[in-house]
Amino acid sequence: MKKIYFDDITNFRKTWILKSIFLIGIICILVGFFYNPINEIETVWIKRIKQIGYLFFAFYFINKIIRKNYVQWNKVGMTVRINSYLQEKRVTFNEVYSYELINDYLRIFQSNKTVDLDLSNVLDSDKERLIEIIKDNTVANNG
Repeated sequence: MKKIYFDDITNFRKTWILKSIFLIGIICILVGFFYNPINEIETVWIKRIKQIGYLFFAFYFINKIIRKNYVQWNKVGMTVRINSYLQEKRVTFNEVYSYELINDYLRIFQSNKTVDLDLSNVLDSDKERLIEIIKDNTVANNG
């Protein structure tokens, strides 16, 4: 059984370190991009600052790439990646009108599509948490 890594991007207390790394990376890239160097020594330092910015930027996004089972959500919707490194499925909470879990397959019915997720290799506690996330956010958005 595999674990799902959950990422609530609205919870700033849990993700402030990663968001800080992301912001520092962007600031370093922008400083390296807009700074007009005067001599060669400053050019080397600006290149290093820019490289550090790209490194921080990559460090922020590597967390999402290396996880095979990953769920990221906020109040609007969620992105689910189960048993795949590249294929993501997006669910918008205000379009969800029902869901069902039958034989380790979760079907989420939206107004314009149906999202099918194979949860056969996932821990039972993670299945319950995924359903709870869907239930809490669809009830909150629909009334």
